[in-house]
Amino acid sequence: MRIFIALLFPGIVKNKIFELVNELENKFEGNFTARDNLHLTLYYIGEIDEVLLEKVKKEIKEINFNKFSYETLGIGSFKNSFKHRLLHLTVKEDISLKSIHVKVLNALKKSGIEINNLDFTPHITLGRKVFINDLEMKSIKFSDISILASRISVMESKRIDGNLVYEEIDYQLLK
Repeated sequence: MRIFIALLFPGIVKNKIFELVNELENKFEGNFTARDNLHLTLYYIGEIDEVLLEKVKKEIKEINFNKFSYETLGIGSFKNSFKHRLLHLTVKEDISLKSIHVKVLNALKKSGIEINNLDFTPHITLGRKVFINDLEMKSIKFSDISILASRISVMESKRIDGNLVYEEIDYQLLK
């Protein structure tokens, strides 16, 4: 099963971000994120078996951290190829977000996960393989929002009837 660790959003935040996704989907070609799949990824693990998953869930449950808020900072992109990009909401640099990321990495290492990517660029994926240029991207306006992080979620990525679905399979509440 494909697993990642994320911060999920309350419905009102998902709705606001999804309004932007709808606007982008109407203007540009690409694969856009479904409303229910919106999240901030803390670390993508990838394919693991049930035994390792249980270790990951156990270690995530050991994380002790306070609730905190972080803010979006505008639209950005990572180039996927010559023609298209991964379009995302960037997140303002935040000490709490960095700290929880380090705690997650340490928990994953303790569970036996090999950490391959230490560079953390917090972002909220809006769309993949989006055909957009720099000028078009700069023209998109979005009012930044503050998001409360209240739990760390262990997520499974799977396909159901051809649709990509992210399902929370465990979590740790923040104090």
